[in-house]
Amino acid sequence: MKIVEALILTLILMLALACFSDAKASPEQVVFTGRTSDSTETNKVDEYHILNLQIRDNKIDKLEALAQLTKILQYSKQMYYEQSNGDTLVKPWIFPLQNYNYLSIGGRNGSGYIVSHFDYFDMTTTGGHPAQDIFIKDKNQDTKDDITLKPVSVLSVTSGIVLDTENCWTSDSIWKGGKYIHIYDPVSKSIFYYAHNDSVMVKAGDIVKQGDSIAFVGRTGLRAYAKRSPTHLHFAQLKLDETGYPRPVNPYKALVKSKSIYITPPKH
Repeated sequence: MKIVEALILTLILMLALACFSDAKASPEQVVFTGRTSDSTETNKVDEYHILNLQIRDNKIDKLEALAQLTKILQYSKQMYYEQSNGDTLVKPWIFPLQNYNYLSIGGRNGSGYIVSHFDYFDMTTTGGHPAQDIFIKDKNQDTKDDITLKPVSVLSVTSGIVLDTENCWTSDSIWKGGKYIHIYDPVSKSIFYYAHNDSVMVKAGDIVKQGDSIAFVGRTGLRAYAKRSPTHLHFAQLKLDETGYPRPVNPYKALVKSKSIYITPPKH
């Protein structure tokens, strides 16, 4: 009887895992091509998620947060070089939205970027927008491109290692970023932030290559979910200074010079 019970339990677990896998990515999704770290390494990188929550909730001192971040990024850099082919930075960047270019950036000549009093380690500061919003053609707000009628892929502008993701946002959440991704590029010493996604296809510890599809554009996040907000990607860059402090950098010029990836939809 114990053998039979064990076999039944194994079968149930296999079916559950299969259902979970189906929920994570549909056959139509273009998944990233990078490598995935093992469970031990992933758990180590997950420390960034914990730190991020402490910073968000103002439960950690700035100096302590900086010390922890420095340690996490040093380990992440080591993981990246062990699992990639070394310096994989390719210039220019890949534009972060497939089938779009810099003309989709909001404002005029990057005017949507406003630093104000932004401090990565102090989430009580308000009024700034140290990022560029990149809009897609989506009049009916179904998160699909009006021309291709397909979801719009979010592409990694450089290669790097995924530090943190959020893929469980719901409309009753008060958090602004919605379903987001943090990717660290140790070559440019930058943390890239992709927010308001519809679905995320990577997880902490994954190694991504420049141009990999990492998510689909969405409408998640406190303000991005509202009808008054056009569907867009919130894209930010934090660059480490000489002390390792993450400072916001206006990515507009790099986005203008970036290379766009276009895929013509099949004709029916």
